[in-house]
Amino acid sequence: MTEHRHDESKLERIIRKIKRCLALSKSSNETEAATAMRQAQALMREYRLTEIDVHLSDVGEVESESSRPKRRPTWDRQLGAIVGEAFSVRSFSQRQWCKSTRRVVERELYVGVNPAPQIAMYAYEALLTKLTIARREYVSRVRKGEQRSHYSPETAGDHFALAWVSAVYEKIHLLVPRGEEDPAIGMQSTGRDLLAVEAQDQALIEQFLSGREIGKARKTREVELDLNAHIAGLLAGERVDLNPGLATGGEAQLQLA
Repeated sequence: MTEHRHDESKLERIIRKIKRCLALSKSSNETEAATAMRQAQALMREYRLTEIDVHLSDVGEVESESSRPKRRPTWDRQLGAIVGEAFSVRSFSQRQWCKSTRRVVERELYVGVNPAPQIAMYAYEALLTKLTIARREYVSRVRKGEQRSHYSPETAGDHFALAWVSAVYEKIHLLVPRGEEDPAIGMQSTGRDLLAVEAQDQALIEQFLSGREIGKARKTREVELDLNAHIAGLLAGERVDLNPGLATGGEAQLQLA
């Protein structure tokens, strides 16, 4: 086991060195660029690595701290999906055995090019906390008769949460910085560059996932929504103020307002 760890550590160092060489190979100094490319190619030949292998090392996966027994509710999975889409990472529900609780639990899993999965998970868990509190308060009001519903309090709470998620969808997308907003770079070229980078990232993610078995997402049953809960959820979601720190993984210790 220790020897295996040493091997992985050595490989990581080699990959970092190859990345530095590949970066230098784009230098405007032709001699420096050619030397760096030769070094990168020599290292790749020595360790039997391809450029795809090197780039794949940038792809990572992160699972949520929070988990649920058996299956996550639809509103939780939808929140995970819209956050993943906003940060250009793939969103999955991962079922696994939890040793501490001795039962199968389900968690959110993000796969993407680092550091996007880590930032997406920070945003998802911050929003999940906010939504869980809002839903709990709404369910309590239904139980007390302060909110009218033809459904059970828990079902009305689910409808409230689904509407809340749909209300914050656009807010999350607006929060994520896009290349074309950079005033130092031209709008046209940045747009093309952004699309190229996103396409490359998605190709790497697909390559990373190619050897895995991925279950198909279950179809969501269409249900007649509780209109009162839906409106309340939309209004509550509209009132959520998303701080820019949410899109950077809280680097400046900013939180949801």
